[in-house]
Amino acid sequence: MSTTADQIVARLITMLPPLELLRIAEMPEAARLAGASQDTLKREHSDKIVKISRRREGMRVVHALMLREVTDAA
Repeated sequence: MSTTADQIVARLITMLPPLELLRIAEMPEAARLAGASQDTLKREHSDKIVKISRRREGMRVVHALMLREVTDAA
C-alpha cells in the first residue's frame, strides 16, 4: 500500500540526474526533503550529515529523500 508521497519520492529518485541526487542540501532544505525537523535529522541520522564549513551542515539529497521514504513507510 503506497501513498501518493511514496510514489512522488520514487519517481523523483528515478527522474533526478545522479549529480542532483549527490548534491549536498543545507539543513533547512534537507529537513524539508526528509519530512523531519533539523533536530531530528541531527539526533537520529547524524551519520548522514556532511560538514560544509565550520558552521554549516547539510545532507545529500538522495539521503534526505530516502529518509522520507523510510519515515512514510513506518
